Amino acid sequence: MTQTEIEEYFLAKQLHKEAQEYITTHSKRFAYLLDLVKNIRKDMGTESIKIMDVGPSFFTHLLQISFPEDKIHTLGFTHPSSRGGHLPDFVEIPEETFFQFDLNDSQYPEKWAKPEKCDLIIMGEVLEHLYTSPVHVLSFLRSFANKNAKCIIGTPNAVTLVRRLTLLLGKNPYENIRETRDNPGHFREYTVAELKDMGNKAGWTVSHFEIKNYFKAFSIKGRLFDSFVKYCLPRSFNTGINIVYKNVD
Repeated sequence: MTQTEIEEYFLAKQLHKEAQEYITTHSKRFAYLLDLVKNIRKDMGTESIKIMDVGPSFFTHLLQISFPEDKIHTLGFTHPSSRGGHLPDFVEIPEETFFQFDLNDSQYPEKWAKPEKCDLIIMGEVLEHLYTSPVHVLSFLRSFANKNAKCIIGTPNAVTLVRRLTLLLGKNPYENIRETRDNPGHFREYTVAELKDMGNKAGWTVSHFEIKNYFKAFSIKGRLFDSFVKYCLPRSFNTGINIVYKNVD
């Protein structure tokens, strides 16, 4: 599905304002991520596989309709605040394939959830919301990865052009931690080098990575700026990182 098709599909479902704003902002990212998943899935053969979506959202629904022959599992919170702009009520999360777990508890192996072994793990725009070391989180994810399973981690790039320019002006480019524990915002953002290193420490092998501008720009100025960064600067200045790990053990 293209960005436009994703927007039209979800906006036809009479979403509330927060959800409309969310899907409009993230439709470009979802289209990119769906293509990435399809390309990886294509190399996994024709038999049904288990896919884990960590942090359910609109994208969970896209997985469900795009891979009807595969078993889609989800992992995350069950409290009411887990629903909202990113996860409207129409997105079904079957209890039999849902695993409740606070990823910040990844630092305590004795508390780890024990999902079925999966062949593909997807965690998009979650890592930056955690205060626990990504090494612990990635180790937990690897605990339920089959041999040769792939893991896609999507997270903002800590060193985008905007971040660098903001720092040059003497300002902090990162938001303050919010006053609600259920939605605290971004605790930490990462670079590709950091994600490679932490993945290796957790026992993953880096397959490949991409740095893209996949958040929708709403103004002409924003679109021109994104085009300038995309075509005139190194990719390390772009806004979003997707790194793909492989469990070779």
